[in-house]
Amino acid sequence: MHEAGLWHYQTEVPGTQTTAQLKLSPYVNYSFRVMAENSLGRSLPSEISEQYFTKAAEPDKNPMTVEGLGSEPDNLVITWQPLNGFESNGPGLQYKVSWRQKDGDDEWTSVVVANVSKYIVSGTPTFVPYLIKVQALNDVGFAPEPAVVMGHSGEDLPMVAPGNVHVNVVNSTLAEVHWDPVPLKSIRGHLQGYRIYYWKAQSSSKRNRRHIEKKILTFQGSKTHGMLPGLEPFSHYTLHVRVVNGKGEGPASPTRVFHTPEGVPSAPSSLKIVNPTLDSLTLEWDPPSHPNGILTEYTLKYQPINSTHELGPLIDLKIPANKTRWTLKNLNFSTRYKFYFYAQTSAGSGSQITEEAVTIMDEAMASRQVDIATQGWFIGLMCAVALLILILLIVCFIRRNKGGKYPVKEKEDAHADPEIQPMKEDDGTFGEYSDAEDHKPLKKGSRTPSDRTVKKEDSDDSLVDYGEGVNGQFNEDGSFIGQYSGKKEKEPAEGNESSEAPSPVNAMNSFV
Repeated sequence: MHEAGLWHYQTEVPGTQTTAQLKLSPYVNYSFRVMAENSLGRSLPSEISEQYFTKAAEPDKNPMTVEGLGSEPDNLVITWQPLNGFESNGPGLQYKVSWRQKDGDDEWTSVVVANVSKYIVSGTPTFVPYLIKVQALNDVGFAPEPAVVMGHSGEDLPMVAPGNVHVNVVNSTLAEVHWDPVPLKSIRGHLQGYRIYYWKAQSSSKRNRRHIEKKILTFQGSKTHGMLPGLEPFSHYTLHVRVVNGKGEGPASPTRVFHTPEGVPSAPSSLKIVNPTLDSLTLEWDPPSHPNGILTEYTLKYQPINSTHELGPLIDLKIPANKTRWTLKNLNFSTRYKFYFYAQTSAGSGSQITEEAVTIMDEAMASRQVDIATQGWFIGLMCAVALLILILLIVCFIRRNKGGKYPVKEKEDAHADPEIQPMKEDDGTFGEYSDAEDHKPLKKGSRTPSDRTVKKEDSDDSLVDYGEGVNGQFNEDGSFIGQYSGKKEKEPAEGNESSEAPSPVNAMNSFV
């Protein structure tokens, strides 16, 4: 009827027995089977027996997990875990629910219910302890006498606030709160603990705000004191205390106001260095966002930093608390400085803020380094010098490649024979060369028919002096191809020039 098809192990008997006595539940249909067993294992199950129905009996146990709690201030909700089919032991399973106030002289009130696991008792006083029991029964009879458990009717909000609240300020960020406990009858529920609400007094600029940020700390159980950490120094706080039960909070205690002492300030909100000059720097700053007291002064420490990033001696300077700007004078020019800046209250020094800045370079030195390089005349002069050097290099390169060749055309122009280009008397123009065989004969003495050599006394210029020794050579067209052999050209003697200079053409014709 309850677990059909599921086989339960019951017992084991010696192999010589053919009977076994089993402990079964009343009012249940049973089928049986048997297996033999030896050292090698078990046999297959036997054939299933016919069904046998046990007789009904009264329940032999009562429901478990009985509780009594109120869901409302005027009721009592009784709950339990019902019996299963095997545990009912017979038809007509029911439950007898009984209750009475613990501290009263009332008799037990009972009710019998079936097929449920909860019963609500209405009209009870608020949070009153009750004695409760739940007994099982069926058509055969009752189960044994059940155990008695205690429950409570429903809770309501506490009626009384904690009294004698006072505050002991430990330091600028910590306070200790004490209070007297609320009587248990006034709590009207299960005591959960005490809850402290505290908030900081708003400044005049924030008083118009509707919402005030309140902080909450809950202390479990029946404690009568607690610590408030994380307070802001130099601040006004207000607090009250409430008792808490399972239903909620009770009324607030009278408020208490306390004041935290001064603490060290936070770092200045900002620090800027402006207007750097040759020997001064100006510092501007904003006060700390959390002064945590009355500022007494600012401390400025600074030191120079050299080119190798080494720190110089540290200089300490005190600045009045009402200042937000300060100029440092008599500094070194073109020098980097590192600044350490913090505020102070009577409680001590706060966090520091750091910054670095550089004084400007000496104007005279800067002008010597910068002005010359930026002057137009200086740039032009440098360009001209570079151009001249380039031209000289080009000329030297060309002369080196020419190797000192004899400038034939220049010599011809310089020592032209007046008989080759005679001046016409009638029109003042020069004569022209003639390619015919009957051209005008050369001047007497300009050629030697016997040895075809040029007489040295006929010309101040000798081809030998220009050639490589006496073996100077000409090209097929008669141009001189010999190079200087290191001999200097002969300098014509002043006043000894011939009035009739031989022409180089005459010299060339002498070789023909």
